[in-house]
Amino acid sequence: MDRFRFPAYIQLGNNRYRERYGLDFEDFKVGQVFRHRPGVTISQQDNVEECINTFNQAMIHFDAHYAKQTEFKRPLVDTTLIIQRLMGLTWKTYYRRKRIVEWSCIDMLAPVFGGDTLYVGTEVLFVGANLKDSESGLIEVALRSSNQDQQITCEMRCSMLIYKRDHLPFSAKNY
Repeated sequence: MDRFRFPAYIQLGNNRYRERYGLDFEDFKVGQVFRHRPGVTISQQDNVEECINTFNQAMIHFDAHYAKQTEFKRPLVDTTLIIQRLMGLTWKTYYRRKRIVEWSCIDMLAPVFGGDTLYVGTEVLFVGANLKDSESGLIEVALRSSNQDQQITCEMRCSMLIYKRDHLPFSAKNY
């Protein structure tokens, strides 16, 4: 099997292929910057549903009358929803992630409101060995999001384990 014939696919057998997403651990280098596209527009309905699903009773997220009394003047999008959407936007690059092992910071820098569109970029800060197993390596990334007006809304740092080449549980050799 020639794995470089169709780099976006894993050959499972004769004339059988499966799409392959994400970068192998060996592909990451310190200083790389990724712009993850497309963006995502977060609705106020998304926000309300997140608050209901997580029992978040902070009225600033879903009560427009209450929010009008605050410095923001309208409901803020719940932070957990923002983090979920931003991480979701990175999936094609980090699809081969085994797991996130640490969040070293999550800074909300500007308010996010229903109707805002968020875009995300990541920068690789660290690439190193995973001493606990040989199937993955450790990377640290800084994630920065901006809204439709190019205002930075969030900065996060996390460390994650990324599967090494040919070690993903659903790779051709393990299929």
